[in-house]
Formats: sequence, structure tokens, C-alpha cells
Amino acid sequence: MSYIDNCEKYHKQIVDAFEPARCVENFFSADEIDQLRLLQFQLADRLKYTSTSNNIQPVCDIDTVFERLPWLADRMRTEIGDFSDHHTGNYYITTQLHDAHVDLLSRQETDRPEFEWSNRVIPYKSVVIPLIISERADAYTAFFHQRHIGYSFTFDRVNISEQENSDYTIIRTYPDFYNIDGKISNKGEYVREKNFLFPQIPPGNLIGLSIEDALPYEVGNIMIFDACQIHASTVKRNKPNYRWLKSGMNIQFYKEI
Repeated sequence: MSYIDNCEKYHKQIVDAFEPARCVENFFSADEIDQLRLLQFQLADRLKYTSTSNNIQPVCDIDTVFERLPWLADRMRTEIGDFSDHHTGNYYITTQLHDAHVDLLSRQETDRPEFEWSNRVIPYKSVVIPLIISERADAYTAFFHQRHIGYSFTFDRVNISEQENSDYTIIRTYPDFYNIDGKISNKGEYVREKNFLFPQIPPGNLIGLSIEDALPYEVGNIMIFDACQIHASTVKRNKPNYRWLKSGMNIQFYKEI
């Protein structure tokens, strides 16, 4: 069976693992952060970037990160339980706010021979690991109530994003989203949030989305959320500070089936 077939066959198992997004404070020591930060330069075999964005991705094999840092898997299991030995994810260095997206296996990845293991897994959890943030920065990640089961997507119905140099499919017509209880989410009009705003996202792209929580981007902490959960960068409405440099790592965890 293929990855996408697994998502359909094991839909209930995926949904049953849904939980609210959460932050674990002071999860990593300064030394552990230094090790993770350095590996993005030591392991990178190329850089992914475009001239139209302020985003650089040192391309590394995430499974190799776990091999180089044997303590990492044990630390993660203390928070999310058992998971597959195979992972996806990326490092990033950026000054830009990210669009609404979901970090999952891409269609292109599942077609590659080195991702043959994707035929035996289903999506489980994602973890964002902040590694660098400018002094006095005030950065947040918004996690929406809505989940998408399947391939990785960037959500852009108003056509402002481009596909250039990205494995993520940019989707113009949104599929069904699921709430934390597994029910199909209502695609009503976007309701403006009281405390947070999205200067990088046109309101048309937010129709059908609503914030579950917004967590601060702070080095040492980690953010744990469902791999299927849609998320985006956000800023405080009363203090819209998004002039910063940040670097981090996101890891997708899977369950063997």
C-alpha cells in the first residue's frame, strides 16, 4: 500500500491520536541546542532558497540527525511516546512570516526510492525546535483547529504563492479539513482574531481556519502538535513585531502500520 492509501485505510487511527498543540518549556539544555544548531551546517549537502523570499533551508537528512545525536529519540519519546525510526523535516533560517501550511510527506517524496518506507507509515506528530531568535523578538506560531490528512500543502486560494523550489504543493481549492474530534470542519467565513494577526496572509486564504492556540517561539522550548495540523506564523495585534531573524528545525514523526 502507498502512504496515501494508508491515510485512507487508517483514518480513524490518525484521528484518534489528535491532541491540542502544546509547548514544553525548557525542554533542551543550552548544550543540546548548540548540538542541534551546528548540525544544520555540518550535515547540509545543499541550500534551498529563492531570490524572492527571505528563507534559507540547509538541506539535511533528518534521520541522520537522529543517528548523530542518539539522545534525541529518547528525549522525544518522553513527550510523544513511540514512533517510527523514519522522519521528515527540515532546518530553516528566515526573516519571513510563514504562510498557512501543513508539514507532511509530499507527493514528490513518496515517489522517490529512498522514501520507500513511506508505504508503511501514517502521520503522527510534528515538533518545532527553535534554535535562534533575535533579541527582544516577539515571534509566535499559530496552530489552527483544522487538520488535513494526506500530503503536505501550502494553502493559497488567492494565488499569491509560487511553487518555485518547493516540494510542498500549493493548493488553490481547499480539501475537507478535520477538527480535533475527527469531524469535518465548517468552512465558514474567517473571523478576525482579537489578539493575533497575519500580515503575510490575505483574509481570503484564512477562510475556513480558526486559531486553536498561538505559542511563543523561544529557544529551549519545543512546540508539539499533530503532524496533520495547519499552522502559520503570527504576531500580536497590539505589538506587531516581526523584524527578526530566526532559525529552527521541524521534525515530522510517523507511526508504523
